[in-house]
Amino acid sequence: MGDETPDPLGVHIGIREIYREVIGTREDVRALAQQGENVDDTLEDHETRIRGLESERGKFVLPVALITGVATVVAAGLTVVKLAGQ
Repeated sequence: MGDETPDPLGVHIGIREIYREVIGTREDVRALAQQGENVDDTLEDHETRIRGLESERGKFVLPVALITGVATVVAAGLTVVKLAGQ
Protein backbone atom coordinates (compact mmCIF):
# COMPACT_ATOMS: atom_id res chain seq x y z
CA MET A 1 0.00 0.00 0.00
CA GLY A 2 2.82 2.40 0.76
CA ASP A 3 4.65 1.78 -2.54
CA GLU A 4 1.81 2.75 -4.81
CA THR A 5 2.96 4.55 -7.90
CA PRO A 6 0.49 6.90 -9.48
CA ASP A 7 -0.91 5.85 -12.80
CA PRO A 8 0.20 8.50 -15.34
CA LEU A 9 -3.13 8.23 -17.20
CA GLY A 10 -5.37 8.02 -14.14
CA VAL A 11 -6.50 10.19 -11.28
CA HIS A 12 -5.55 9.65 -7.67
CA ILE A 13 -8.06 10.84 -5.10
CA GLY A 14 -6.86 10.71 -1.56
CA ILE A 15 -8.70 10.25 1.69
CA ARG A 16 -8.29 13.94 2.52
CA GLU A 17 -10.13 15.00 -0.65
CA ILE A 18 -12.90 12.50 -0.01
CA TYR A 19 -13.24 13.73 3.59
CA ARG A 20 -13.49 17.36 2.46
CA GLU A 21 -16.23 16.48 -0.01
CA VAL A 22 -18.17 14.54 2.64
CA ILE A 23 -17.97 17.50 5.02
CA GLY A 24 -19.07 19.86 2.23
CA THR A 25 -21.99 17.60 1.39
CA ARG A 26 -23.00 17.48 5.04
CA GLU A 27 -23.08 21.28 5.18
CA ASP A 28 -25.18 21.40 1.99
CA VAL A 29 -27.68 18.96 3.47
CA ARG A 30 -27.92 21.04 6.65
CA ALA A 31 -28.56 24.19 4.61
CA LEU A 32 -31.30 22.45 2.60
CA ALA A 33 -32.93 21.18 5.79
CA GLN A 34 -32.98 24.72 7.18
CA GLN A 35 -34.54 26.02 3.96
CA GLY A 36 -37.18 23.30 4.20
CA GLU A 37 -38.07 24.41 7.73
CA ASN A 38 -38.35 28.02 6.55
CA VAL A 39 -40.66 26.97 3.70
CA ASP A 40 -42.85 25.03 6.14
CA ASP A 41 -43.12 28.10 8.40
CA THR A 42 -44.01 30.31 5.43
CA LEU A 43 -46.68 27.89 4.21
CA GLU A 44 -48.20 27.70 7.67
CA ASP A 45 -48.28 31.51 7.85
CA HIS A 46 -49.94 31.74 4.44
CA GLU A 47 -52.55 29.17 5.38
CA THR A 48 -53.38 31.09 8.55
CA ARG A 49 -53.78 34.30 6.58
CA ILE A 50 -55.99 32.66 3.96
CA ARG A 51 -58.24 31.13 6.61
CA GLY A 52 -58.54 34.56 8.23
CA LEU A 53 -59.54 36.14 4.93
CA GLU A 54 -62.11 33.42 4.31
CA SER A 55 -63.69 33.96 7.73
CA GLU A 56 -63.78 37.74 7.15
CA ARG A 57 -65.47 37.25 3.79
CA GLY A 58 -68.21 35.20 5.43
CA LYS A 59 -69.14 38.10 7.70
CA PHE A 60 -70.34 40.18 4.75
CA VAL A 61 -72.33 37.59 2.83
CA LEU A 62 -75.50 37.74 4.96
CA PRO A 63 -75.76 41.57 5.17
CA VAL A 64 -75.19 41.93 1.41
CA ALA A 65 -77.80 39.27 0.67
CA LEU A 66 -80.25 40.99 3.05
CA ILE A 67 -79.72 44.41 1.46
CA THR A 68 -80.09 42.94 -2.02
CA GLY A 69 -83.31 41.17 -1.03
CA VAL A 70 -84.80 44.30 0.54
CA ALA A 71 -83.84 46.39 -2.50
CA THR A 72 -85.49 43.85 -4.79
CA VAL A 73 -88.72 43.89 -2.75
CA VAL A 74 -88.76 47.71 -2.71
CA ALA A 75 -88.15 47.87 -6.47
CA ALA A 76 -90.91 45.35 -7.10
CA GLY A 77 -93.28 47.31 -4.81
CA LEU A 78 -92.52 50.55 -6.62
CA THR A 79 -93.17 48.86 -9.95
CA VAL A 80 -96.53 47.55 -8.70
CA VAL A 81 -97.49 51.00 -7.38
CA LYS A 82 -96.45 52.64 -10.66
CA LEU A 83 -98.42 50.13 -12.73
CA ALA A 84 -101.46 50.45 -10.43
CA GLY A 85 -101.41 54.25 -10.77
CA GLN A 86 -101.63 54.21 -14.57
